[in-house]
Order: sequence, then structure tokens, then C-alpha cells
Amino acid sequence: MLTSILVFFSSLFLLPLFIPDCSCQTETDLYVQTLAGRVRGVHLPVSDRSYVTAFLGIPFAEPPVGKRRFRHPEPKRQWSGLYEANAYPNACYQVVDTSFPGFQGSEMWNPNREMSEDCLYLNVWVPSSPRSHNLTVMVWIYGGGFYSGSSSLDVYDGRYLAHSESIIVVSVNYRIGAFGFLALHGSAEAPGNAGLLDQRLGLQWVQDNIHFFGGNPKQVTIFGESAGAASVGFHLLSPGSRPTFTRAILQSGVPNSPWASVTPAEARRRAMMLANLVGCNVVNDTELVDCLRSKRPDELLNQEFKVLPWASIFRFPFVPVVDGDVLPDSPQAMISSGSFKDTQLLLGFNQDEGTYFLLYGAPGFSKDNESLISREDFLEGVKVSVPHANDIGLEAVVLQYTDWIG
Repeated sequence: MLTSILVFFSSLFLLPLFIPDCSCQTETDLYVQTLAGRVRGVHLPVSDRSYVTAFLGIPFAEPPVGKRRFRHPEPKRQWSGLYEANAYPNACYQVVDTSFPGFQGSEMWNPNREMSEDCLYLNVWVPSSPRSHNLTVMVWIYGGGFYSGSSSLDVYDGRYLAHSESIIVVSVNYRIGAFGFLALHGSAEAPGNAGLLDQRLGLQWVQDNIHFFGGNPKQVTIFGESAGAASVGFHLLSPGSRPTFTRAILQSGVPNSPWASVTPAEARRRAMMLANLVGCNVVNDTELVDCLRSKRPDELLNQEFKVLPWASIFRFPFVPVVDGDVLPDSPQAMISSGSFKDTQLLLGFNQDEGTYFLLYGAPGFSKDNESLISREDFLEGVKVSVPHANDIGLEAVVLQYTDWIG
């Protein structure tokens, strides 16, 4: 199953960006009444004779703009009339990779929709009519180091998985970077983990609404890759998230990865540094958050990576925080004590995924040719990869990755 999922997600970026409407099908399955209001989807072809019904860009939270920036999400209020769920939503604000202009290997991960703080939407793909009931549901949580990613990327098009496996596929947008993970412990205005709670609110929406689409809320598998996999792990650990899903798949990420979370003290240090970098030189938390809310999104994005305590290719500026609530204790402590959801898990990794990061700081690597690095480049690359390690730790990494036969 994991292999088919990985092949599915590694090949779909070749598909075109437009969303054709297969108007030849019946219209009855395009309309669904959710708890918040009525939505109309769109038929999307998967072959000459088959289609799925997609509901793209359904709002599940109030827009986190203005005073809601940095706060935990609020459920979407009811609307009147018909909501047209026929186009992918905005991408959440994020750093855009401009390192290799025109290079598909990096461009494919950049947002392909307009960026906005109004970005808390989800997508649902349902197999073709006649609509079945009690279908298995899979909810995708994208990765991107908690600083990038979007549910609308071509590689995450859920129609083919929904069609081939006769399941319902859901993907959820969540806030990233400072917008999703800036944390001032003890402050209700910026408590941290907003991005994780965006995901949880999306999962709760699935519990409350997926049966209207023919899905079984008792058969929900959440799955993600990299930071998405770490997020899946956090939901396995977080008591408030455990009731919102059934099973889990983690690809190339776990919650106790050293890059996946920080302490409240480190989260505060990074928040204060970002504030100083954008000219919010105040000590009071309320005034500091008000000042940060007055800044344009690009002002915050341009300074995000400067808050890191050391240069590394495997560290990200704003990530989940051990807040005592969403995460009651450190991930490692919770795993060691058995404090997590007891359920079926599938864990694995995507081959060669880590090589993506080597172009962003590891010496001797190039996107244009086979990189045969020197021993000196290798040793320097180890230091860049694990900058926090002492001499013993560095030596252990070097020994592990040394080819003793060649």
C-alpha cells in the first residue's frame, strides 16, 4: 500500500495545472449539505470513461487574519446559499524557493496558487457515482519543514488515489512558518502550535462531515510525509487529536526528530528575534504580538530563517512547541512512556529524499551533474548537517557513512 501511495505522489507533478470539468456526468452527486452549509463540487476525469467528484477549497475555519493571526483556529461559521467548491484554495503564506529558477525539481514545491493568510480550506475527492457509503477515508498532511507546502500542489492531486482504491481522499491546508508556529508560551495571542491545531480542526471537520460525502468517520487514516509525517506523529501523541482518526501512515518523518519541535524557551527566543528583526522592539507580549500583526506577511517571511541558532540544512525556523497542552511533554518522553494512540501504524521513508536538501548548503553538490564529492567536502557536509553534535557525535556520523569496502 505504501509503495502505491509513494508512486502515486511521486508521479503526479507531470499532470497539467488546469481542472477540466467533465460536464457529461450527472449533476446530482455534485451537491452536498455539510453542517456549515451546502457545497457544489466538480467532476474531474481520471480516464476517458471515469471520473471522480471533487470538492475543492471547502472552508473549515474562519480566516486567520487581523487579530486571528498567530491565534488558534476557530471553526467556520455557517453560511447561507451555495458554496462553489470547484477550485483549489489559496496557499498559506510561505517562503518561495528561488534558488534554482526554472528547475522543476525545486519549482514543483513552490505554491501554485495565490498566497494569502485566508488559506484554511480542505479538498475532498469522492469516487464516481453511484455514491457508496461507509467508504474508507485517507487524509493527507503535506510536508515542507513547517515553512512551506500546500494542498494544491500537483503532486498531491487526490483524484487518482480515490479512483483506484475506491476511497475518499481529503487534503488539508494549515498555516506554516511564523504564521502557524510562532509561540510565546503563556500568551493567548500567540500560544504556538496553531498549524497543528489547523490540522486537528480539519480532522474534526472530517469526523463531523465526511459521512455526508459517503465516508466512514470510523475508518479515517491520516498520512503525511516529512513534516507531514511528524505532524501525523504529533496527532498520535496529542490527547486532543487522538479521537479524530483511526490509523496513521508516517513517511520520512517522526515526531521525535530533532528538527520537528522546540522547547517553550527556544520558541520564545525565536519569536523575540523575529520581532527585533522586523522592528518590534518591545518586551510586553501583547504589544509585541500587536506589532507583529501590523507587519506585512512578506516582512515576516523575509526574516524567518535568521532566527535559527545555527546554520544547518536540516533545521527549520518555526516548528511545533512542547506547550504542555497540545504536546503535554517532549515527543521522546511521551513515546518512551507509551503516551500515544494505540492503533495500527505504517512507517517508512522515501528513497533518496534527503538528497533534496544537499543542494542547499552541503559542499560539493550540484543539480546539473552527478556529484562526486571529496573526502573534505564529505566531512564539512557532516558538520553542516549536525551542527549541534560534539566531536563524538560527529565521529559516529562519519563512521556510519564511510564506505569501508571501497
